[in-house]
Amino acid sequence: MNTQQVKFFEAINLALPDYQNLAQSIADALGISTNEAYKKIRGTSNLSLPQLITLADTFGTPFSYQPNQLPSVNFSYLYINRETPNMLAYLKDLLQNLKFIQQHKDKHIMITTNDIPIFHFFKYPELTCFKLFFWADSQNFKFDQTAINEEIVAIAQELNQIYLQMPSTEIWAKDAVHGSIDQVRYAFEAGHINDKALAEKIVEQIRYCLTDMNMYALSAKKTIDPQHSFNWYNCDVLGSLAYLIEFKESMLCYNRFNTFNYLKTEDQFYCAQTKDWMQGLIRKSVAFSGQGEKHRNKFLYTAFAACDKLIEEINQA
Repeated sequence: MNTQQVKFFEAINLALPDYQNLAQSIADALGISTNEAYKKIRGTSNLSLPQLITLADTFGTPFSYQPNQLPSVNFSYLYINRETPNMLAYLKDLLQNLKFIQQHKDKHIMITTNDIPIFHFFKYPELTCFKLFFWADSQNFKFDQTAINEEIVAIAQELNQIYLQMPSTEIWAKDAVHGSIDQVRYAFEAGHINDKALAEKIVEQIRYCLTDMNMYALSAKKTIDPQHSFNWYNCDVLGSLAYLIEFKESMLCYNRFNTFNYLKTEDQFYCAQTKDWMQGLIRKSVAFSGQGEKHRNKFLYTAFAACDKLIEEINQA
């Protein structure tokens, strides 16, 4: 049996929606019978090089062969030119990925983060556009009401709604909120935001995000549907920003880098290691959901106080 080929088909199967049959999809792509497709999926009939290329192109799944060397993992990523970043393209790619996850019947998202997860602030137009402009790392940008892009806002709010319908576990660093607060402070003090009312509105929307989080945590779910479960943890020691997607029989991992970019992999061994690491973090974390009211209230009180302090600074400037 060709084990490398079997793993290739497992990766293709991960890329297919639940309702789509793997063997029939392979047969259609290669122009062969479903019986022959089953043989290739089982690894008893070898793929030719042209067939490998056809399948990789059709399903967007690379075939990787490694000789007996150190383990390696293949990642894919969306390239964003930092000189002229296209944040609309970035959001469209996020939406495509989230819709792919949504179409699976059994899914769960685990997140480790040192900032408010992007899907939460996507609910608020001014905060969304400010974060995207800040991430663009422009030294000369001026953020005002004209920077509120309606198409960006519409896609961002769709992303927020889809995320709310997915069961998730979030592990936040202890100072996760303060990064966003400090970004607004820096932008205001550096003159990137000249409108006091707009700066204050962005800070208020950070408060709204935290109020949303409290509401989700109280009931341990993000909507009235109990299937949209929500588990929230706070961890003093957090190594990296990662999103792990668990399906019924497979996993998918996204690692954030360069502020807003991410590396994506379907390597199951790597995903399993990431899951073990995340579960280890949970064991070291304080639970905020459900019965974790005391610790959650302390965390939120500190965050709200930091928001109030910044608003006071803005008004006194």
